[in-house]
Amino acid sequence: MNEFVAAPFEERVVRLRVGVEPVDALQPDGLLAPLPALRVHLERVPRPHPLPSDLNDAVGLPPLRRSRSGRFAIVFGSPRTDPPHRLELRIVDPSRSYAPRRLSLPAPDLATVLTAERTNSPLPRGCRAAMFPGAAYPVPPGATAVRGTARFADGTPAPWTRIDATASATQTVPWRAHGDVNGDFLLLVGPLGPVEARRPTATVDVTLTVRARPLPPPATPPDSPTGSRADALWHLPVERVGALGPDPVAAGTVLPPGYTAMATRTVVCRRGATTVAPLLVLT
Repeated sequence: MNEFVAAPFEERVVRLRVGVEPVDALQPDGLLAPLPALRVHLERVPRPHPLPSDLNDAVGLPPLRRSRSGRFAIVFGSPRTDPPHRLELRIVDPSRSYAPRRLSLPAPDLATVLTAERTNSPLPRGCRAAMFPGAAYPVPPGATAVRGTARFADGTPAPWTRIDATASATQTVPWRAHGDVNGDFLLLVGPLGPVEARRPTATVDVTLTVRARPLPPPATPPDSPTGSRADALWHLPVERVGALGPDPVAAGTVLPPGYTAMATRTVVCRRGATTVAPLLVLT
């Protein structure tokens, strides 16, 4: 039965369930610059199912000119997404310009969406996932940045670290970074504030706090959905987004559970250049 047009006409209605919009964590108000390598997948390990970049791809209709907005759509009617109330996905960039993320998103059911349509009620259905610079991120000329590597005490790389950074003697955390599977991270130091700017120096002290989730013992089955370390992202935590719309987990500012290993170091950074931090050993 048609909803909007008379019966002689053929009708197909596509309703959005969840929209995913990756954004650059350093430029959260703008869309992520179009990256051909960026991919969003529903969790189907070891072969995740890719999400389309536009709504027409999602329902098998003839594709329009492919959108370069970077948006991805999960629509109703797909056997791969109906009917779970939460959807797990991964955002990956094989070029390593951005660190990958795995997110668990709440997903409204069709009845909730239809009720919102009938009552003209607001129903958030979008997630802006902040993507943090990876090892191959194009550092802008003149930017102040820190490259570092984190390892556990036994020399094993500490994968998927989270880094908080502060200027010397301050308490707020103005800068953050996400590490990769090899323990490497790239932190870009942003504006330092009006007081510091009035007395510029050639260097700035940046205190790094690096955290990671310890690896399980070799005999312990990893928490990968495949039960195998063949999945390169098996140790990357699935972050649970509380609500669609603005959310601190989606923004990448909430530390995932289990990040108990830590190291702290103050690095003297040269302004307008990339500084390589000494090796950070997490305990």
